[in-house]
Amino acid sequence: MADDSPTEVYLPESLPFPIRITSLDADSKSNVQRGTRLLTYSFIRGPRDRRETRFGTWDSALDGTIDSWNIKAGELIDREDAKLRPALVINEPCKHGMQLGGLCVICGKDMTNVDYIGFSDTSRASIQMNHSAFAPTVSLEEARRIERETAQRLLDARKLSLIVDLDQTIVHAAVDPTIGAWIAEGEAWEARQAKKASRPAPGADDDSESSDGESDDDDECNPNWEALKDVIQFRLGPESFGPSNLRRQHANKGKHKMVENDGCMYYIKPRPGWKDFLREMSTKYEMHVYTMGTRAYADQVCAGIDPDGSIFGGRVLSRDESGSLTQKSLQRLFPCDTSMVVIIDDRSDVWEWSPNLIKVIPYEFFVGIGDINSSFLPKVEPLTPSAPIKPVEKPSDPPAPPQEAIPSSSSTTTSPPAASNVSDVSPPPTTGSNESDTTALLTNNAELDAQLEERPLAKKQEELQEHSNQDQGQPLQQPKGTPGLKDESPSTSGKKALLKNDDYELDRIGKLLNEVYTRFYSAYDAKSSRRTEQQDVTTIIPRLRSEVFEGVHILFSSVIPLDTRPETTEIWRMAHMFGAKVSTELTSSITHVVAAKRGTVKVDLARRQGGIKIVWLAWFNDSISFWRRQDETPYLLDEPPAPLAAPLTTQDSASPGADAITSSDIDFDDSEDWDQEPEMPIRGPPGRLELESIDWGDINAEVEAAMNESDDDDSWSMQDGMVSDGDNLADDHGGSNNSTPRLKRKRLRSSTPSENGRTDVDEDELLRSPLSKRKKLAAERTGFSRLKDGITAEELSGEVTNGSPGSSLQPTVGMTADDIEDEEEREEEEEEEEEEEEDFLARAFEEEEWG
Repeated sequence: MADDSPTEVYLPESLPFPIRITSLDADSKSNVQRGTRLLTYSFIRGPRDRRETRFGTWDSALDGTIDSWNIKAGELIDREDAKLRPALVINEPCKHGMQLGGLCVICGKDMTNVDYIGFSDTSRASIQMNHSAFAPTVSLEEARRIERETAQRLLDARKLSLIVDLDQTIVHAAVDPTIGAWIAEGEAWEARQAKKASRPAPGADDDSESSDGESDDDDECNPNWEALKDVIQFRLGPESFGPSNLRRQHANKGKHKMVENDGCMYYIKPRPGWKDFLREMSTKYEMHVYTMGTRAYADQVCAGIDPDGSIFGGRVLSRDESGSLTQKSLQRLFPCDTSMVVIIDDRSDVWEWSPNLIKVIPYEFFVGIGDINSSFLPKVEPLTPSAPIKPVEKPSDPPAPPQEAIPSSSSTTTSPPAASNVSDVSPPPTTGSNESDTTALLTNNAELDAQLEERPLAKKQEELQEHSNQDQGQPLQQPKGTPGLKDESPSTSGKKALLKNDDYELDRIGKLLNEVYTRFYSAYDAKSSRRTEQQDVTTIIPRLRSEVFEGVHILFSSVIPLDTRPETTEIWRMAHMFGAKVSTELTSSITHVVAAKRGTVKVDLARRQGGIKIVWLAWFNDSISFWRRQDETPYLLDEPPAPLAAPLTTQDSASPGADAITSSDIDFDDSEDWDQEPEMPIRGPPGRLELESIDWGDINAEVEAAMNESDDDDSWSMQDGMVSDGDNLADDHGGSNNSTPRLKRKRLRSSTPSENGRTDVDEDELLRSPLSKRKKLAAERTGFSRLKDGITAEELSGEVTNGSPGSSLQPTVGMTADDIEDEEEREEEEEEEEEEEEDFLARAFEEEEWG
């Protein structure tokens, strides 16, 4: 259809702006042809001190009649002005707005002619908006006209447009030959059952076994047959796996070329409920297919799920026509107006998170296979690992799929959602370089080859059966009524089904699509004479999404890495897209803490504050997946178990971090071990110390050691726990300072003075702890410093003490084993006596504390 509207013609950007119009060489209302001179202009060039005026002309690239000029002679025009204002308007007999095969569809003119003007007529109709690669290309004006007509047609029929992805959205595909073998087993079993049903009644024939000698009781069916009955099968030849020149180029390269040489059999499993879904949606939407599969693959799948063409009507777009192997473009089919277009797809990244998209949970019927037509795309990663929580399903709700995080396109992608409306036509996506396309195709073919040879489903079935036998001890009869199987399903004698019809995703997607449709036409019916803002799916779908977490204020705990700005992460953006407010600190407005693990500071603070729902990250992921806020009860973090004994600490138990074990404020040297007593539990309510629970003997020993240490002989440092001044091992033995090196030692524990006023204990013995003597003896025997000599647990348990109470004799290198043993026995007896004595400081403190 010709467009009789005038054509606005702009000055080409190649002119040497700024220019001054010298003369207009074609009058208004005059006829011009391609190459007719339109105007003459001048411009100044050259260095500043030698500038000169030069002249140029501008010739017409169009045929037609000049309607009017928008510029005049003597006018100075710069580059920006030339972009904003057309130079003239021409009435064309044909705008060549629709072209096919290098010819104008309307007038038949050859569009491939190139001359000195440099303007190509083929550029006037570069938009490809049809599903076929061999369909005409159109101009921007023609695309707008077509979309206006399409929109009016849909409004009259009260429909919208729906773009449907195939793989893992409506169907799941695989090429594993195991599937064909299982189907053959199931069909053979049904044939045997039909033959048995046609036999005479019992007693009529003495032969109680089947013709092949197999007893009725021993005839088993493959456990996966029930789920495989509606699988669509077709074979694609090698021509479907790349152009012939590519296959010839790599014919003798690589180990496995089964697909490229022979093709393969495809097994297509439609998603449960697909018939009702497609039938219902076709009454409200004009449906299109947009797939990453090849044209041959898409045609075969559509022939299986829409044999009469009543659903899609040939509106199928594959990767062969889309223009890109890695992205899908809404402008490929709707270049100007997307306000009536809805998309359903299992991947958001290929659509750049378009506001028209309703994301579908991927369909994984063939376990572990994935999308065989997108193996060259970046792998989808979850937002972050979810806790192993399985929600409690409501009887009225369909069974929930396995916990799944909303994927992002890749770990580094942070693209914002696409704009709501397309103001200008973006150029159609272009396929990458030939090298990258070849690599993608070869990668996809290699994945298919691997599946053909490795048969992963057979291996998974064996693993499932082995695991079942180990759990049960022996094969058991599979109970009837298994999800996905009919009650009258055949006996499988304990064999477990790997493949099941337990998916209900299309029910959920159907409800969302019905809601979008209802809101759109409710706004359309309520409008007066012009469109309202609500009559736009790019507004309706984000609004539906934001209602999921409306009124929810989230604090993430152990979800976002500490070295990452929260606002830049995918999970933060997803929370805002689904209507939640997100904070980085706990405030009074927080309603939910979403955690990836227990025991974090934020979780503890939120639990103390109260009134906050603390849930696993799976609650967030599932709410996004289902576009519905999930009940928090099955996702709540378990209350932390009551500790058997809280560590003794001076911190208030109600303060942050009080549940963590704290270390001493003194930074002790790790080269030697302290003779430490085990921690004592706190009895009574948190924050209150019970005096009865404290071992005062140990405290008395510490206090007495500090009181008895000499300022000039045995001073010690609280900072490093080392003896500093005057501590010489030789002094203990009466040796010279020069003969024995000075060694630093730990703080020394003293014996507790008794109430009996004992005076038979040597002063040096009071300053020496048993552990100190043992370490000293070990150092002298080995000839190494005590800072380098380790003491094992066995040595400590077998070696108790050294030295004798009331004696100044110290162990030396010349002491025998019997002498040392006697010294140790006396030391042990002394320690037992000291533990029975009560220090006067403890009594005084206790009396003062309790009045």
